[in-house]
Amino acid sequence: MRKPYVGRGLRPAAQQQQPLQHFDVLLEKQLQNMRNYRASVSNPILNIAGLTTEILSQLNVPIESLPQKCQQLLRQAAETQQELDIEKLDPIAISLHQTKELTENLEDEYEILKLKQKNIELQAKIDRNNKFLEGLRKELQSSQEFLAGQNPSPENIQDYIRQMKQKVASYEENCEKAKSKFTKLSVPDAILPASLSTLVNTLVALREEAASLKLRADDVALAREARDTFIRLRR
Repeated sequence: MRKPYVGRGLRPAAQQQQPLQHFDVLLEKQLQNMRNYRASVSNPILNIAGLTTEILSQLNVPIESLPQKCQQLLRQAAETQQELDIEKLDPIAISLHQTKELTENLEDEYEILKLKQKNIELQAKIDRNNKFLEGLRKELQSSQEFLAGQNPSPENIQDYIRQMKQKVASYEENCEKAKSKFTKLSVPDAILPASLSTLVNTLVALREEAASLKLRADDVALAREARDTFIRLRR
């Protein structure tokens, strides 16, 4: 049998329907994309988590009807997707974000550990300083107790020094007068009266005692200064 004649430029009916079907598919996809876009604009979470939106839409489950915890998880996933600027959630992207969060947490913990170590070192220094100050306090207290049992004591040493200075000045004056008289008489030192020699020796002893008392007075002043410093440090 002879096949029906097909004119030039004419196609079979099946071939003519294929472009129309393809156009219908494209049109349906475009309409579906527009519907998805409108739904995503109305809800920011759906706008970010497009994959979740599509699944919920297929299940006909509105996101508002989900439990609060599920909504919170979806919101976190949406925020993560927005931070990473990805169009589609995938295990690799989630793993990278989790690794990033873990790294940041480890860095924060490391900084906290460094601060704790610094605090331990500072506390050790404070303890050493407190121990040193405690030693100074005990030494100062011991010095005060020792000086309190001496005569003169720290309470009356200034009056005692003043009296000794007056005695020394009086002895010096008497000695100078006696020496001046005997100098005018041109008496050799070998035959000086014993009383004058005793007076001279007493003058020398008093001068030595005055010097010793001066040193002790300086020690008392230093002890008082150390006590005042210790009190200021404790405050």
